[in-house]
Amino acid sequence: MSQAIQMMNEWLQHRTVLEGLLAKIDDKHIDFKPWDDAMTLGELALHIAGWNDVFVSMVKTEEFTSPDIPPCRTMKDVRDVVSRFTEKTKTTFESITDEELHKENNASHPRLQGPKRNYLLAMYEHEIHHKGQLFLYARLVGVTEVPFFR
Repeated sequence: MSQAIQMMNEWLQHRTVLEGLLAKIDDKHIDFKPWDDAMTLGELALHIAGWNDVFVSMVKTEEFTSPDIPPCRTMKDVRDVVSRFTEKTKTTFESITDEELHKENNASHPRLQGPKRNYLLAMYEHEIHHKGQLFLYARLVGVTEVPFFR
């Protein structure tokens, strides 16, 4: 099994939990945010999915461009967009070779510089970080049974 597929499988364990968590959140909480300058609950879920797709795509393209995230009015909309990003990201992951992972990247950010594998490591950490925030958001809006973290 390639390194990229191993990394994808690790990531999918977290994404599956994220999708399970989003399934427990009602529409009335889509705009919840715990402080004034925070992302809303819906925005945070879309941020995770959209930007993680960017990180994975960078292994192929080296392009750091904002993801195309459509507006969502309901949690079903959010779940559908997250699901589409999950499939898109998975498809890109499946096309990555071990050779590509070891090639030097063109990152300007010092923490991303090095092999392209660093993009996938950053994506993984990004997912975990923001998924933790969503667990807190979910608890704050009254979700009492949350999925296991992985």
